[in-house]
Amino acid sequence: MLYLMACDNNVSPGLEDSFELFTGLELLPEAENTTLRINKGSDVQNDAYFKVNISDVLPNEFIKNVSADAWCLEWNKPLRSNDDIHQGVRAFATASNDKWKPLNYLFSIQNDLKAQYPEKGTLTYREMQAVVWTLAGYMGIAPEFNVDKLSDSELPSRLRENGKANFSREMVKVISELVLKNYSSSTISLSGFALETEEGQQNVFIIPPSGITTNEVTNVTPTTAVSGGVIEDSGDSPITQKGVCWSTSANPTTADSCTNDGSGPDDFSSNISGLNQSTMYYVRAYAINEAGTAYGNQRTFTTGLAGEVDKELNVCGEWSASQSGGFGVTVDTWDISEIPVGSSFDIRFDALNQPDRYVVEYPIGNEVYDSGWRGLEWFYNDPIRFPEFQPEGVVGPGQGQEDNIFEKDAQNTFRVVVTGPQQGTIWFYDIRCRIPD
Repeated sequence: MLYLMACDNNVSPGLEDSFELFTGLELLPEAENTTLRINKGSDVQNDAYFKVNISDVLPNEFIKNVSADAWCLEWNKPLRSNDDIHQGVRAFATASNDKWKPLNYLFSIQNDLKAQYPEKGTLTYREMQAVVWTLAGYMGIAPEFNVDKLSDSELPSRLRENGKANFSREMVKVISELVLKNYSSSTISLSGFALETEEGQQNVFIIPPSGITTNEVTNVTPTTAVSGGVIEDSGDSPITQKGVCWSTSANPTTADSCTNDGSGPDDFSSNISGLNQSTMYYVRAYAINEAGTAYGNQRTFTTGLAGEVDKELNVCGEWSASQSGGFGVTVDTWDISEIPVGSSFDIRFDALNQPDRYVVEYPIGNEVYDSGWRGLEWFYNDPIRFPEFQPEGVVGPGQGQEDNIFEKDAQNTFRVVVTGPQQGTIWFYDIRCRIPD
């Protein structure tokens, strides 16, 4: 996607000179004479403020001749965008420049954000564009954009309809605050390029599309997991190898552990194995052709601890405490061979502050209770701290109790699986059986 330093309204001469946009950025020699063809996005596309075709880029591993989404940086500046051509564009790398990290971070979590805020309305390109303006002002590369200060009449024309704002100001504030709170401590898998157009024209920022998306990680065990990828654009030459790469460090590559899931442009599933217990991993899909290796978006997952028959319950009528309580996925298998058939079982728990989740299986493999994520409400729908573990948000306070979750039959073991996705989490649970009257 591209961030374009131009929009709908006029601006006083010389304002652009007050922002040192390219200071500290590295010039890419292969993209010193790039051509851009720019059009406005549409409600039908509903995914970007502008659509841009990029051409005249020499072969390199960073920027290619592609079509891309585009975003404005200076909210009060005009841009020629009716199929207009901008020539003589130069590109600068921003990967090592912390000033650009908030925008890179925003678009690294864009898909998660679309899924996380349904209660505040649909996240459209208008909200995303307003967040870009807010962050650009914070970064000091564009004028301030504050949705609390700007009236409807002061907004750019594409953010107004019948004289009223046609976007959610509340959503813009929530997402902006979320990015500014988390970007500095986050590992970002995207890095962008600032593009300087010919004299008198506006400037742009691009994160080239990779053409491949990493699937969500599922079926996580202490030593295995499942992911894969979707190849949206295989380029001009056949895909000769594809799969996923994983590591305990961010941005894994083919130099790390990887699967080989064949060739060709079809979607693929990847079985990840050889993992360590209770460890957080980063994973990215990859695809190789003659042009090189392309990587998908980065995902994270955490393995759990191997299950054991580590607790015996042989007395009814009293609460029996678990021996577990920490980070990762913990599996407790309970031996209830001395408990009479027909006895009922209860669970009580305390997730304290950080959200945790409790699942009971009886017989093992058959889920009879799921507490949902329990903890402090401010964790609700936080796609940054908990992108994989709680897509539906916190469903209740930390403490809880559920009675009669199952009755014993011929099976002599049951299992409790607790997920504690945040480092430093502490949780407790107790089990009780009750003999029927």
